[in-house]
Amino acid sequence: MENKLALINGIGITMDENHPACQGIYIKNGVVEKIGTSQEIKKLGELEKAAIIDLKGKTFLPGLHDCHVHMMSTGLSAIGINLYGCQSIAAVLEKLAAEKSANEKEWIFGYGLDESRLQEKRPPNASELDHHFRNRPVYLVDRGLHYTQVNTIAMEWMGFLESEEGLGRDHEGNLTGRLHSRANSHARKYFFDKMTWEQREAAIRYTAKIAVAMGVTTIHAMEGGDLSSDEDIPVFLEIMETLPVHVVLHWCSTAVPEVVAKGLKIIGTDILLDGSIGSRTAAFTEPYADDPESQGELYYSDAWITNYIEDAHRAGLQTGFHAIGQRAITQVLNCLEQALKQYPVNDHRFRIEHFGFADDRDIKRAATLGAVISTQPAFTYLRGGPDSVYEERVGAERNRRAYPIRDFIDAGIIVNGGSDSNVTPINPLLGIHAAVNPPYMQNAITPDEALRLFTIDGAFTAKEEKIRGSLIPGKAGDITVLDQNPLVVSPESIKNIGIAMTIYQGKIVYKK
Repeated sequence: MENKLALINGIGITMDENHPACQGIYIKNGVVEKIGTSQEIKKLGELEKAAIIDLKGKTFLPGLHDCHVHMMSTGLSAIGINLYGCQSIAAVLEKLAAEKSANEKEWIFGYGLDESRLQEKRPPNASELDHHFRNRPVYLVDRGLHYTQVNTIAMEWMGFLESEEGLGRDHEGNLTGRLHSRANSHARKYFFDKMTWEQREAAIRYTAKIAVAMGVTTIHAMEGGDLSSDEDIPVFLEIMETLPVHVVLHWCSTAVPEVVAKGLKIIGTDILLDGSIGSRTAAFTEPYADDPESQGELYYSDAWITNYIEDAHRAGLQTGFHAIGQRAITQVLNCLEQALKQYPVNDHRFRIEHFGFADDRDIKRAATLGAVISTQPAFTYLRGGPDSVYEERVGAERNRRAYPIRDFIDAGIIVNGGSDSNVTPINPLLGIHAAVNPPYMQNAITPDEALRLFTIDGAFTAKEEKIRGSLIPGKAGDITVLDQNPLVVSPESIKNIGIAMTIYQGKIVYKK
């Protein structure tokens, strides 16, 4: 049965420079067939016996992208305890204690733990968790996903070696249950590997449902590897075609042959070269303002990174890495430069996720090397600015330079926008708003530039600009309908624009 849909009487933003605006659009069998005036599209829709929707002046645009989502981690929030609102260790413990299950083998899972919001400026340690949950394992996830906090029985079940890198200890050498680096990866793998197929599928579908309600039709999903479990990948491959969103699957693996064997085109991209600002593990050349003994951490050697990039490129795979701190950014660009000398590749679109604290030299180098940047404007909007956790960690001068998207674009870099959900919520309009209204206005971009991050330039960074990201005949019939036009409302109100409808492959998957 043919699927036909005509939208009329709208304000169409096509993101196509040749035909930037229209009033109506006709989609047939999931593909854009025609854009034009309302009269043209209505006449065609009637002739083709299509469903015709009068938008009554609402704005429609290419389906919005979220270019950095942890679908499994986000979906787990459906079964976990949200700790973000807690402001003290006592509040965390109280919220965890409200967990109703009496099954002592069932893990207590909490997410959104943000120590910068706690009075003590640290999470509850293993001893404090043991006092309330001695016989029941507790697994708490940092809001930035860069450490986990567990209790003693959880550590026992996970089977850590005494020498394992990243095991937190107090001044007396006792284990605190705070897990970084390899220990964090070990803990995540243990926790995620225990999930059933049904739980994994439910988590993925839950995230897709959240996404379409926020106007998202394409997700770049960062999955597997040390982020969750490689057991997630078969579930994605089995169900992706049945989801109400297009998923660009990034298997965050280091095994090039396995990724090729699965028929995927991307490997890695969210493999961590350093950590986060909140956990003081993002790697800098100078110490943290609130911890003079720490400059963050680099997790891989130059030689390993260079070989990995070269292996991926030889296999025809797009790749990249997570790099937030200036030292990590310099490292990944050095390695990309070396890998391209050894094995030149045209149009590699090497992705750097975050690119938070790049200096001017590295911004220019990224442009010269042809890297694309996947960044999250909501990071600084929600966590940056004066009197913020970013300023507390890195000081005022570095904080003002955090995520300077204006400089990225001016250097000629193609930039996409994402949320890093569940670090910040899936909400492209918040991302657009944040890019237009950053804490420091020298980093601001225009509404039109911000919209590109979440549409055509988002598609470009996935090598999909020929099939989605703009409304052109022959491209995917993915459309987001908004209550207002983000290009003409006051910049301060962009985040308040409502999602009226989400259309994926010509089918309505969300309607307010």
